[in-house]
Amino acid sequence: AQVITVQAVINNVTKTFTLNNLSSVRTRQDLGKTGVEDMIQLKDLNEASLLWNLRLRYDSNLIYTYTGSILVAVNPYKMFDNYGLDAVAQYENQILGTLPPHLFAV
Repeated sequence: AQVITVQAVINNVTKTFTLNNLSSVRTRQDLGKTGVEDMIQLKDLNEASLLWNLRLRYDSNLIYTYTGSILVAVNPYKMFDNYGLDAVAQYENQILGTLPPHLFAV
């Protein structure tokens, strides 16, 4: 029988979880290296898949992500050079979702 063992650190305490019933385990959707721009595209919309997508995008310096018409921003605690007048002009009069997620899109 197959068994999956997972270790997690919760409140600075390492805990081990064992799954014996693998029929309830599903494979994670492949989101590529940079995730998806709109999380409505996720096959399984749940907390884990949302956080994984945001992590992939954050690791690629893509701090903005849509969930439908909602813009999700993850604070990178560093400066980006994409807030100038040229960015404003690029997003002006554009339909939401036609360009990559950005503060100026909403």
